[in-house]
Amino acid sequence: MLDDYMEAKKLGDRAYRNALLFGQAPYLEALDEKLGKEDIQGENVLGLLEIPLQDIAGTKTKARQQSFARNFMPILSPKTEFASKWANLFDSITEEGVREPILVYEYMYRFYVQEGNKRVSVSRYNKAVSIPAKVIRILPKRTEEKENKLYYEFVDFYKSSGLYGIYFSEPGAYERFSQFLGMKNGEIWSSELCKDVRAAFSRFSDLYFAMGGRRLENTVGDAFFLYISVYGIHSILENATDKIRENLEKIWNEFKKSAGEVVLIQNPEEMKKESNFFTVFSGGSLSGAKKELKIAFLYERSVASSTWAYAHELGRNYIQDRFKEQVESRAMENCSTDEEVRAAIEEAVTWGARLIFTTAPFMAQESIKMALKYPDVSILNCSVNTSYNSIRTYYGRMYEAKFLMGALAASVSDGNDLGYVEQFPLYGTLANVNAFAIGAQFINPWSRVHLSWSGLQNADWKAVFQSKGIHVISGPEFAKPSERSREFGLYLNLDGEVQSNIAVSIYNWGRYYELILHSFLEGSYHSNNLAKSYSALNYYYGLKEGVIDVILSRNLSYSSKKLVSILEKEIKEGSLLPFSGEIHSQREKIHSEGTESLEMEEIVDMRWLNDNVLGEIPPLESFTKESQEAILSGGFLL
Repeated sequence: MLDDYMEAKKLGDRAYRNALLFGQAPYLEALDEKLGKEDIQGENVLGLLEIPLQDIAGTKTKARQQSFARNFMPILSPKTEFASKWANLFDSITEEGVREPILVYEYMYRFYVQEGNKRVSVSRYNKAVSIPAKVIRILPKRTEEKENKLYYEFVDFYKSSGLYGIYFSEPGAYERFSQFLGMKNGEIWSSELCKDVRAAFSRFSDLYFAMGGRRLENTVGDAFFLYISVYGIHSILENATDKIRENLEKIWNEFKKSAGEVVLIQNPEEMKKESNFFTVFSGGSLSGAKKELKIAFLYERSVASSTWAYAHELGRNYIQDRFKEQVESRAMENCSTDEEVRAAIEEAVTWGARLIFTTAPFMAQESIKMALKYPDVSILNCSVNTSYNSIRTYYGRMYEAKFLMGALAASVSDGNDLGYVEQFPLYGTLANVNAFAIGAQFINPWSRVHLSWSGLQNADWKAVFQSKGIHVISGPEFAKPSERSREFGLYLNLDGEVQSNIAVSIYNWGRYYELILHSFLEGSYHSNNLAKSYSALNYYYGLKEGVIDVILSRNLSYSSKKLVSILEKEIKEGSLLPFSGEIHSQREKIHSEGTESLEMEEIVDMRWLNDNVLGEIPPLESFTKESQEAILSGGFLL
């Protein structure tokens, strides 16, 4: 009758000895001992739930604390009444299951047992996965600490999904996860979706842990989200175990980095520090270069219809001419769906491409899938803040040029009101808006920047600016190649007509591709220490590197040109940083006087508007369907 108790006690005794060996408390943790009333904001009764046994951390009180080792296995003598009750309960649960739910308190994701410690012990001994429980949640007082904020994001996530066990380590992940599954923030999940996610997560977790996932720094929730973002949730529900294991092996290096770890490379020299022994370029040619390198460029639309594709095509032509016999490049247009992107990459690989540039953020998902399928092919995606290490991303510090444009706009305006139009928010977009606004303040402290979003449903930003009498406008970067519109860049508009184009900020993609090709052809692309790490590498170059530029109108006055020239020189030298010193958002002080610049990660992930910006960051549902898809594919959480 006590055979199973004796086996369970052996497990408990071993855990007890190991805890003492490593200087740990050998008994269960008691919540009341570590939590005071001053730490609690309130309690919520969640009702009857099926909770993961692995998330039960200890007891609520000290009453039964020393009857169990840290792993919930018993340690009392088999001659005690406790042992007899445990053995009887084991027989009952083995035959009929857990008939009465336990009572637990949940605090910061973990459960602490008030009633039912032996039921937990027996269930764990039987290797059960979950147990029915009446749950009371203890809410901690809100703080600014990361873990506290993360927990309250989980609380909101739970209200919608009712799911325990899926935990993330980076702020915003719960909402991104919900949006990835097609759910709006706060929307109640269907029972079918909950069932699918729970089943997929359970199956994934078993395989992930069996392959050594417990040794990695990220949470199983982080790994699960990454996996389904690449292969989809139905790949877990529908594929055979061997196929899921094969996919896990392909993506395993992605799990080795810390969740959310993104390295922003701001200087080309950072990728050459470990490569001094390589041959240096001279005049665009490489001494002793290997056989011709084939490069493919994927565009979302045609070059004739898209200014974005046209700008990248100019860059492709530049490097084709610059590297001549060393490089053969090919443009692949109208890759506007996942299927078309996948087919284009397959075609490029068949053609012999060793380097592929996918030039739209939404292409990142297919890029990572193809990079895992073809590990000998290097794929880069034109986006920023993408946390994959199997591909790299590249983008420009356009906010530096926007600071110059804001200063110039304020200098030529005869009033305080300026217009700024942006299509929709992505990583870096709000930094552009705010840098423009701060640049305008730099010249005119009373300047006001009226922000409009052209990607909103029924948006008419031109009419809005005209109704407000705004004449100096920062519009789209370029007009479409097929159109003759002059409503681009910084321009002067009177009575609905463009009077003059003042300046335009541009991406010099040719220079960007040249810098990347230099490191690729000389070998430092793969040999640098950063390249060998498990970090997600994002190139983020700017004015100094020549990948961003401002083109001024020939009709601009000498004094305005001199102003831009001086400010640009200061930015390139690093003595003028747009986001240094005192900065105020619409709601609060962001930065104090005399302080250094915001960290680059804070600039890229900016979620506020400067105090002289008149406008807002609209909710996702306010944008057109096409804009919403672009925002979500770019990974930006509104």
